[in-house]
Amino acid sequence: MTASKRDPLLTIARWLVILGQGLAAIVAAAVIVATAAILVAHEQVLIKLAGHTAQAPGWQVLTAIALILMLVAAMAAMAFVWLRQLRRIIDSVALGDPFVPENAERLQAMGWLTVGIELTAIPVGGIGSWITSVVDDATSDFTISPGGVLLAIVLFILARVFREGTRMRGELEGTV
Repeated sequence: MTASKRDPLLTIARWLVILGQGLAAIVAAAVIVATAAILVAHEQVLIKLAGHTAQAPGWQVLTAIALILMLVAAMAAMAFVWLRQLRRIIDSVALGDPFVPENAERLQAMGWLTVGIELTAIPVGGIGSWITSVVDDATSDFTISPGGVLLAIVLFILARVFREGTRMRGELEGTV
């Protein structure tokens, strides 16, 4: 069984996934560089923070900001790996053989990566809320996404479907 290598939907999906991977890599790199810059220039950052926060020591706010940035970098890295798994699934569809054990594993890994991203949003949101309570004019908007939770559930179900489809195909091929 082979699929058309010229399928426009698969081509568009693959390019969108590659674009998404590029964006995730750029975000991760930019956040890591920003974190390093904040830590290197911590004295200047503390001076700036002193004018905007009277409710918490500047070093606590600086540490919280650096921690949020590192967690966001971790989320971007997980998104990059998630998209890499999706690209591999798209490639297997283009080859005409999506019901392989590797795709079940990829879908399960994507489910766990989704869970990881959603769980990482919890401390990011909590720290962000604390920062908004002690820094004037600060905003934060990180929460667990119901869509992300639903996506994880769907991915785990699809992984089971692919495992069962692979098993059934193996049994069918063994009887012919």
